[in-house]
Amino acid sequence: MENKVLNANLNAIKRYDKYLAEEILTINNVKSTFELFQNENGDYNFLYNKIPLHNTQDAKQEAKKIVDKIEEIENKNTVRIIYGLGLGYLADEFISRSTGKIIIYEPDIELLRVVFEILEFSENLNKNNVFITNNKEKLLRIINTISNKETKITVSFLSSYFNIYKNDIYKLANIIEQRRGEKQANTNTINKIAPLATLNTIQNIDKIANTALVNSLKDIYKNSTALIASAGPSLAENIEKIKKYRDNFILFAVGPSMKLLQENGIIPDFLCVVEALDTSTQLKDINLSTTNLIFEPYSNSYLWDLKTKNKFLFFSKNNFLNDFIANYLQINIEDNINIGTVSYCALSAAKIMGFDKIILCGQDLAFKDGKCYAKGSIYEDLECIFNPDANKYEIRAVNYEEYKKKLLSKKYYESKYADIYAKGYIKKLNSTIYSVMGQDGKMHPTQACYAIFIKYFEEFAKNNKSIKLINSSTGGAQINGFENMPLENIVFNNTAPKTQIPYCINAYNAKKIHILKEKMQKTYIELEKLINPLKEIQEEIIKEFNRRKTQNKNIEKSQQKIISILNEMIEKYYNLPYVMYLCASCTNTYFSNLTKIADTKDLKQYQSLHNNNLKQLKILSLNIEKAKKFLFDE
Repeated sequence: MENKVLNANLNAIKRYDKYLAEEILTINNVKSTFELFQNENGDYNFLYNKIPLHNTQDAKQEAKKIVDKIEEIENKNTVRIIYGLGLGYLADEFISRSTGKIIIYEPDIELLRVVFEILEFSENLNKNNVFITNNKEKLLRIINTISNKETKITVSFLSSYFNIYKNDIYKLANIIEQRRGEKQANTNTINKIAPLATLNTIQNIDKIANTALVNSLKDIYKNSTALIASAGPSLAENIEKIKKYRDNFILFAVGPSMKLLQENGIIPDFLCVVEALDTSTQLKDINLSTTNLIFEPYSNSYLWDLKTKNKFLFFSKNNFLNDFIANYLQINIEDNINIGTVSYCALSAAKIMGFDKIILCGQDLAFKDGKCYAKGSIYEDLECIFNPDANKYEIRAVNYEEYKKKLLSKKYYESKYADIYAKGYIKKLNSTIYSVMGQDGKMHPTQACYAIFIKYFEEFAKNNKSIKLINSSTGGAQINGFENMPLENIVFNNTAPKTQIPYCINAYNAKKIHILKEKMQKTYIELEKLINPLKEIQEEIIKEFNRRKTQNKNIEKSQQKIISILNEMIEKYYNLPYVMYLCASCTNTYFSNLTKIADTKDLKQYQSLHNNNLKQLKILSLNIEKAKKFLFDE
């Protein structure tokens, strides 16, 4: 006999997940026990394996109390995750009061089948802001689709579900926070770094085409040991041991660790830098004449002028213009992976060079004893302490002026924006305080991005089991797949080989590079003609609003013209990364501001958002102008 209630519920689910609907429909026999009963006040309740899922006194009041504790319940830019459906009381309460997105995660698909046979829930499930799933990966995909970097995400549950699924709830919340950190990091990269990385690549296109690749050093260090020196607190603790065993390994260093290494008379074989920003202060007054430099094509232009022994480009796959340029120059970069941190670049480079043992030192990825970075590094003045008033960990500068001087290049340190940059960096660090498992089995404060880096290192270990991986960053975060071992306990069988590094210049067809530059030149000339008029239209929008103090047809007409041109640009050039990476930051912000404009009733905010959109269009034009200048200047 047809169950109309079940069919209505499943039809609602089919609009976004037909596979879940079909899976629920195929369940005929259930292993768990389910029993419907009534509370004393008449509410229906549910026994799940003899455990009541709702409060036995007042199920609706229980749900109301949970939602009452949620801050900004009417904020549209939120994702409310409800762990467990039960009989839908908590979901009903959220759906009736929240204007944001709601995801119901029910881990037991059998419960979904039983409940959907008796509970008419299709009205809620048909709402565009409501989703339901029993699969964590699908849950994460939904979050990724419906959220942005500013979206607030909460996880709520009944006490019964917490008692049944306590460990899984903690695990899910941790995964969500980590994925959110990844999404925020990726968005920040596109919005803040991508335009500069694109301009750096364009500015140095001729140099890039005539610089040796890390791949030219493939397998030159077979059966040898590499040590990667990062700038975590354990680097200072191990500095004497590094000096003692220096002849037993090839030393890779990252920019922030160079000052400490130099002060201790330690010269690395390889220095890795992958910063699009100007980080020249890290290398100020450091002699690099006997050190080989490894850097990304998108790295800051000052690196080309450094006097190093050799320079090698690491064309990492899927980073900015690398795929596009590598494909054009017919460079195979399929195995070149660099994600998250410069230390990963060193790890990947060491793999390419054939090392069978790789040691991490200073890769703490957690703030140990309040220390954020190694003593002697450029960030040594930062510390992480627990603030009892705020009931959370916070990062601060012990000596603010010293920190600011070390952080900023001379140009920025002497500018009026120095404090904005310096304090902004600390504010950014404090916005992403996170906790990770340490080698001692306890939780330690860190940054969300470091938690992501841990995952990347663990993936490397999983995919490279033939390499012996050791973590000598004593007392730091636990990195599964790396053996925790103090540096003094490592047995070094041989001294490091004195390999003569071959310097292989890539012989690219100069004509091909010239053709590529001509294509870019033509594109940017077209783009400039398309984009430049938008500034004047936006200025008219601001003037019109300042005159009328309200939205009107003239503003709407002008706004639509800008939207049409930006959409035309995206549609025409979406397949050209040297356009989209340069422009995406401004267009993303512009369209995001339009959404906020549509939602606001505040006059000052309205004006501020329109002024910011004018700023985005000016930045867009300026970036196109810079790209053109780099391409036309010989």
